[in-house]
Amino acid sequence: MIYFSRKLVAIIVVIFAQSSLGTNAALKDFSNVSTKSLSQNGYYKLPDGLMIQWGYVTGAATIKTIYLNSSFLNSDYIISGIGVYYNTSESVVIAPILVSKTTSSIRMCIRYSADSGGGGDSPWPYYWFAVGRWK
Repeated sequence: MIYFSRKLVAIIVVIFAQSSLGTNAALKDFSNVSTKSLSQNGYYKLPDGLMIQWGYVTGAATIKTIYLNSSFLNSDYIISGIGVYYNTSESVVIAPILVSKTTSSIRMCIRYSADSGGGGDSPWPYYWFAVGRWK
């Protein structure tokens, strides 16, 4: 009876493991994830519904609309950005700013403030990064 219960538990564990992994399970290195674009403005969709998107925006002293490669499920995703500043001889603070977002686009601009007293919209480029759900 002891051996029968052990075998039964082993069979149940195997059935549970196979049913919960299924054919949609990602490998440890995500090599079987086929929905991705690893370009400079790309995205990566994970099988569990998480999506990561990123991009580069050339400089322009104005608000830019960035169209995402793939739409998010809703607008509850997170955006982060970092500005690129090449003049290291001057003390300047630059900050990409999220103006608005939809499931398929974001509107951002970049602002700066300098020690010399200047400030305003920046012509420098910036990188952005978004994380949210796709399903």
